[in-house]
Amino acid sequence: MDATEPPKNIEEELDSDIVSIRAEIRNLQRKRRLLSSSLLNSDNFQKCLRDYQASKPISSLDKDVSPLVRAAGKHAETNHYRVAFSATTFPFKDPSPNSENPNLLGLRIDVCARNGRFTKPYYVLLKRVRGEEKRLQVHRHTIPAFISMEKLERAFLPLPSIGKAAAEDVLKPWKKNANKQDLTRFVRELRRQLATWHLRMDAVNLLREKLGVLRRSVGEYHDDDGEVWYRDILSDDQEEIRLATNDLGIVSLSPTALEATYVRLEWQDGRVGRFKISNTGAVERAVVIGEDGRDKSLEAVLTGEDGRVETVVDRLKKHLVPRE
Repeated sequence: MDATEPPKNIEEELDSDIVSIRAEIRNLQRKRRLLSSSLLNSDNFQKCLRDYQASKPISSLDKDVSPLVRAAGKHAETNHYRVAFSATTFPFKDPSPNSENPNLLGLRIDVCARNGRFTKPYYVLLKRVRGEEKRLQVHRHTIPAFISMEKLERAFLPLPSIGKAAAEDVLKPWKKNANKQDLTRFVRELRRQLATWHLRMDAVNLLREKLGVLRRSVGEYHDDDGEVWYRDILSDDQEEIRLATNDLGIVSLSPTALEATYVRLEWQDGRVGRFKISNTGAVERAVVIGEDGRDKSLEAVLTGEDGRVETVVDRLKKHLVPRE
């Protein structure tokens, strides 16, 4: 090996430092945007800005301040629309030159997360059914795969009956309404499922925060500490995390899938549990298994009292005595 080549462990330390610095830069940039937006939208600043604009035209604003003011105003206006109209429609032209239906109807759905920020918008493009100008069907979408768009289409955007089913509708005219499309209910149900999914993810992150979370991409860590790191499927960058040492002895708390309906718990003494989160945020069912079989007393703690998922850690701290 070349004498000038740094050892492998030094390269790993440098890579770790670079990752940490980049993460810190991203955090500082987000903090700067938040503070800038808060300052520019404050009542005192807006009052001073109105007084200044009353005496001078808007074009005379300082070059360094004017872009920030315009960006803050546009950001505030966008957030106002997102809060008031969480689902909006817009016309969209299909860029494909071979499209049979170039004129599409776009649907945008916004969901606000627990930290007060809006998530990345979800889009659905609808096209007209050939021969049925008043009927729509899904053309493209950015909805997660675990939300069945096919079921939503069958329920709220059904296509006209053909063949034997059409003949049955003629004999039974009261069934005609079964094929009636309802775009409003389609949008309402789709947004409800997206919102409940984000609420489940927020609940899992809240439980982790109460127990303490260590993130591998931020701060110092050691590979020789004997702890197991696992990839966080709920984060956008899929960073590696693990729970900090806590009084409850819980070493892992993570959803079993991206849908975040089922959450898996693991204790230091080898006990493993799983509970289900309902669409209303309640713990519907829980199972805990240890060396001696099922721990029904602990299962009752997970589902007891108010049954809310947000208070799972509080109930465990109140009723659970960690085993030695």
